[in-house]
Amino acid sequence: MLRIFQIFFFYFLILSNIYAQQTYSTKNKTAIKLYEQAQEELKNGYKGSKKENRYDEAIELFEKAIKKDPKFTEAHLALATNYQIFGKYYDKMLYHYDQAVKSSPDSRKVMGAYYTLAGESLKQGKYDVAKQYAEKFLSFGEVPENYTAEAQRIIASVNFAKEKMANPLPFKPVSLGNKINKDGRLQYFPVLTADQNMIFFTAIGLPKKSHSEDIYISVKMNGEWQEPMMLSNRINSVENEGTCSISADGKLLVFTSCLGRKSFGSCDLYISKLIGEEWTEPINMGENINSPYWESQPSLSADGNTLYFISDKNKRSGKDIFVSYRNAQGEWSPAEALPATVNTPKDEYSPFIHANGRTLYFSSNGHIGLGGLDLFSAELERNQWSTPQNLGYPINNHLDQVSLFVTADGKKGYYADEKRNGNLDISANILEFDMPEPVTVKIKTQYLKGRVLDAKTKQLLEANIDLINLANNRKESSVTSDKYKGSYLLVLNEQTEYALEVHKKGYAFKSLRFDYSNKKADDLKPIELDILLNPIEKGTVFVLNNIFFDSGKWDLRDKSKSELDELILFMQDNPQVRGEISGHTDNVGEKKANLDLSLKRAKSVYDYLIKGGIPANRLVFKGYGDSQPTAPNDTEENKQLNRRIEFKIL
Repeated sequence: MLRIFQIFFFYFLILSNIYAQQTYSTKNKTAIKLYEQAQEELKNGYKGSKKENRYDEAIELFEKAIKKDPKFTEAHLALATNYQIFGKYYDKMLYHYDQAVKSSPDSRKVMGAYYTLAGESLKQGKYDVAKQYAEKFLSFGEVPENYTAEAQRIIASVNFAKEKMANPLPFKPVSLGNKINKDGRLQYFPVLTADQNMIFFTAIGLPKKSHSEDIYISVKMNGEWQEPMMLSNRINSVENEGTCSISADGKLLVFTSCLGRKSFGSCDLYISKLIGEEWTEPINMGENINSPYWESQPSLSADGNTLYFISDKNKRSGKDIFVSYRNAQGEWSPAEALPATVNTPKDEYSPFIHANGRTLYFSSNGHIGLGGLDLFSAELERNQWSTPQNLGYPINNHLDQVSLFVTADGKKGYYADEKRNGNLDISANILEFDMPEPVTVKIKTQYLKGRVLDAKTKQLLEANIDLINLANNRKESSVTSDKYKGSYLLVLNEQTEYALEVHKKGYAFKSLRFDYSNKKADDLKPIELDILLNPIEKGTVFVLNNIFFDSGKWDLRDKSKSELDELILFMQDNPQVRGEISGHTDNVGEKKANLDLSLKRAKSVYDYLIKGGIPANRLVFKGYGDSQPTAPNDTEENKQLNRRIEFKIL
């Protein structure tokens, strides 16, 4: 709608002088009189209450004027612009714009018609015609810069489309089957959990159900999708629950709801959490995200702490992608629009942030593309978004491509294929395809999942789990294991070294290490791992798995910082704890040298903790050399286990 009124304003600028001077392309006085009567009807219609009746009467008068002179340029333009502004009779709009340029091909009066015909021809896949119209529009010169830029984008899109169509990507979509895709129902906007065992989607049109949107879930068993179920009566209502997004573990849901709930605007975003088997009552995400305008199409990061979504609250452009971040207290930051690298003056739709947290897929009609809405990807590198990449042909074509979901491993893409037979008969089915290598994610992921348990009683525990990138000591993910099931799920990016740190009040600090720094996605396998936590008590020993030294040295490497800082927090949260820091080595080298090295390494950790504010009377340090191996020193892997720093609760 914004674009339509921009075009209307553009035509008003072009034609205002013509109307003021009453210069017409026709000499037929009857046609002119009918035309001016029609203009008067429109003018009076805007002042009165029966606008629709005035509009119809004006249209009839314009048509009569054209019958008197079929080459009456101004009447053709008036009909076309009114059909466009009020969204009626698309084919008639194009016909009258076409007749206008044919009747006065070199007049500045019709430059707006050339502009619209260029854009519409591009969306219809009539590339040569679109280019001709755009070039003709530019030949007039002296037009606002934004219209010049759009005409140039159309020409560039034509050239781009021809190039991509000459070099198509492999693309063979297949249906998810008749359990997911049901006749008589529209199903769209699919999202999956990281392990690809659950799919959530929006659907409309089940028998005996009102024609409102609801959210469904299907579970994969033995490689087959099962019969979808309504997600929850707390989520779905008699009104519309539209596009949704799910965290990688399937426990945090953000969805769109329009009407029927406490809201700030026409459509707002709501959040719900799965605890055990029940979804919590949805909560409006608040004014930092929602506004009096339209918010929809959410996309959660894998850990559920970053949210991308669409809003039209930036009235200087169309629909834009916004982002918000959740802090440790669960509060969402004020949403900010992504930069102009991604957002354009036109429309962006359906952002999807991949499980790697760096690749953003989205739909747009403002970048160079093949027609209407195309799918693009952009990479987040050093807090900057790269120039979006068009996904190419035939993933994109001249029709609208609205949304895409890509699995955590980057291998599969999911989307809804919409087909129209006339204006009312619409079908939409969910399809999957193998992602072509040139346009899939640069950084692929795999998942780590399991349960958190008490090491002694095997009681299932709710614990906080942080995933730290050791290259920069930054926290990349933070999740909480399920209160009743103890379950957790995290995603790990290829070519990255991680520390995994688990915290639970009353339990000893737990750290694990996952070194994917030299591994590609094909080498990664899903990991299922139960994490056992030991209660805080005398004699409990835990290994500090992410303390690093250079070979033969005792100076702490920078990537040890995150683990040591977490240990400081553990000591601060548990002031009753006193501990021994012990250094251990493998059996390579002389025993005396190993003993000295282990002592110095333990002392380095001790010094860091003291410098971090832990009182010296709560800590001791010792070196044991190779005297206390945890495994035989017969393989390099076992030797690595023996080279360690331990913490023993005294």
